[in-house]
Amino acid sequence: MKKMSFGALLLMCGIMGIITIYVLSTFHPWDYNGITGFRGYLLGSKTLWTFIVSCIMSAAGITICFYEAYIRK
Repeated sequence: MKKMSFGALLLMCGIMGIITIYVLSTFHPWDYNGITGFRGYLLGSKTLWTFIVSCIMSAAGITICFYEAYIRK
């Protein structure tokens, strides 16, 4: 059960990071050398790596939770 809690914590932290970056991108639009929208915001504000790390954290958390819930005996 401890691994499941760790996976859930990873998932929630990753999702909170993704949501935070997405909300910030809607309130502060960027134009990075002609690239607009969400990708322009990630490049212009230099949060691309933070977004990638948040996505990896979410994927790792959901993988751990899935493994602990369905595969482990």
